[in-house]
Amino acid sequence: MSGFTFELVPQKPAHRRERKRTFRLLAGTAGPYGEVSLRITTYPEEATLVAEGLPEASLSHPDAPSGYIPVDARTRLVVGGVTASLTRNRRALRKEDRGIEIRLGGRSYTYLCGDAGREELWDSERGPVVRKGAPGANAGITMLVLPDADATDLSLALILQGADRLVLTVGGAIISGVMSFLNGSEGNA
Repeated sequence: MSGFTFELVPQKPAHRRERKRTFRLLAGTAGPYGEVSLRITTYPEEATLVAEGLPEASLSHPDAPSGYIPVDARTRLVVGGVTASLTRNRRALRKEDRGIEIRLGGRSYTYLCGDAGREELWDSERGPVVRKGAPGANAGITMLVLPDADATDLSLALILQGADRLVLTVGGAIISGVMSFLNGSEGNA
């Protein structure tokens, strides 16, 4: 398949009751995969990807505050019915080492902040498969799906938009470490 670009645009939930429970709702048309919707809810605290042409995906954490889902050893990530294991080196200084390491079935991925602040999902064998560009004019998210990507890669990249990715930058890692220290917790694993 050839690569393509699409945009996820912020939406408002249709019903007022849903608005209270929704932290963020993004929707767009992912090329040949059709309509996609990413909903991050405050109760329960989870991100859910719904797309007819892609494997369903969810991301949750037992102690997540309202907002983006933190990434640590207790984060639960499921793509297409397969539970992934997540790890990251919260003390790393190099961007390559700060990435989120993901084992999903027989696949191995790294999600990291690349050059010029672009985020990328890397497959250990194929290299980069999906890139996230800078926010668009309407605060949307531009996604670039590279030719080697498949439906699982895209589902994983989309559901990770519900994760707290601030820790992928040096400044974010420092803030996370300080907040972890001040809160008396062990921090993100």
